[in-house]
Amino acid sequence: MEKEDINIRYEHQNNSNYLVIEDSSEYEDYQYKMLKRNNPEHFLHFFMYSVNGKYGIYYDITSRQQLSKYYEYGKMTMEDVKSICVNISEMVRIAEDYMLDIDHVKIEPRYIYMDVGTKKLQFVYHTRLNNHTFNESLKILFEFILEHFDHSLDKESIVKLYEVYQKVIVGDYDPYNLMRMFGVVTRKKPETDNISDNTSNNIENNTGNNIESNNMESYNRSVEKKQVKTVMPEQIVSDVEEKSDKHDAKNVRIIIAAVLIISGMINLLVPGVIPYNIPSIWSFIGIGAGVGMLTSFKKGKIKRGRTVIVSEKQAIPYSVKADVKEERRRAQQEEHKKEQKENEISYDDICNETMLLSDYMPEINKKKTLNLILQDEELVGDVRIYIRGIQNADNVIHMDKYPYVLGSFDKMSDVVIKAQVVSRMHCCIYHEDFKEDKYFVEDLNATNGTYLNGERLGNHEKKELHNGDILKLAAISFIVEII
Repeated sequence: MEKEDINIRYEHQNNSNYLVIEDSSEYEDYQYKMLKRNNPEHFLHFFMYSVNGKYGIYYDITSRQQLSKYYEYGKMTMEDVKSICVNISEMVRIAEDYMLDIDHVKIEPRYIYMDVGTKKLQFVYHTRLNNHTFNESLKILFEFILEHFDHSLDKESIVKLYEVYQKVIVGDYDPYNLMRMFGVVTRKKPETDNISDNTSNNIENNTGNNIESNNMESYNRSVEKKQVKTVMPEQIVSDVEEKSDKHDAKNVRIIIAAVLIISGMINLLVPGVIPYNIPSIWSFIGIGAGVGMLTSFKKGKIKRGRTVIVSEKQAIPYSVKADVKEERRRAQQEEHKKEQKENEISYDDICNETMLLSDYMPEINKKKTLNLILQDEELVGDVRIYIRGIQNADNVIHMDKYPYVLGSFDKMSDVVIKAQVVSRMHCCIYHEDFKEDKYFVEDLNATNGTYLNGERLGNHEKKELHNGDILKLAAISFIVEII
């Protein structure tokens, strides 16, 4: 967590944008002097200041995009993930060369800045910003990657990414070579060992491929097992006649019960009939056992009769002749079905006659649209607008999806504005339908700024758009039309 006395903000000075981290303590660590003097690759250039007991660092983020913002408008591919890992490993090696502590390198997405053209990353180095270790920060980064990864890609890429994520969680990785998690081994060796290198690399690649394929198969099996939900099958109570073997067992039980009762009664009432001398106590026990067997059988029969009422969904014919009570029960069941059918019909009629809530609320049901109309008379120089690769002749930008990115970089912008003053990802238009159909504009770290009605927006600042507003991308003006 960030310390309470640390303030983070953005500033614009002399056509440059800065991430400012301000603290109440002076920065005397040798690492800052090392970084400031050498300006190593993959670390943001900075300068330090001290004013009225406040100490701060200005990190130059001009013409770069915050990683967390960049992937709000597009999905990650496996190549993007590998590029991030390569950049982090290069940064770790440079940090070791300059004796820097990698736990002080901020690799959370909001502190990583990207050159959108080259995909090169630069990092913030700060010793007191938070207490995350490198491993904890890497977990946060990969959770962000999983959230923004394009899961519509091939299954193999998704499985591989989750395997890598598991390695990050348990710490099974080499920070100097994160690509090893993907089965890629990159090592520098002397030129004299080319022959042995080729042989060992082939062996390593084959072994790595075998291991990777085995992991893929085992992971696929585990995924398939997890995808099969353990749902209890629906139990339908039916009145189908039981199998003949069950009936035989019941008949035998009835016969035994009858024999026990009859023999016990004979022994008690007419002792001389039975040739054997059976004590009276055994006669009572036999009679009790027989009565108990008959009673349990009768209860089971009643229970099965009750289950018929529960299973109204199935009309299963009976094989046993019904008595008067059974006929009454069937008549009640038929009457109950008839009432249920009448209720269903009346419910359908009510549903058919129900009016939609939207019919009574036309204003809410009506969705507004936003257009940006280019002001030609204020243009200086040649400005061309392209929408999905086709040049826009009427110079009117019709918004058809949100968020809507405007900029000069065709790979990440929904509307490409070819002008020298427009940044690659200049600003973004948002539509918040659940807030009374409101529209907002956000500056995306534009070098020459985004202006709304003459007022410049701060870096990543959002402001609401209204009909008739003047939106300027540097020196290019648009009239906002919301209808």
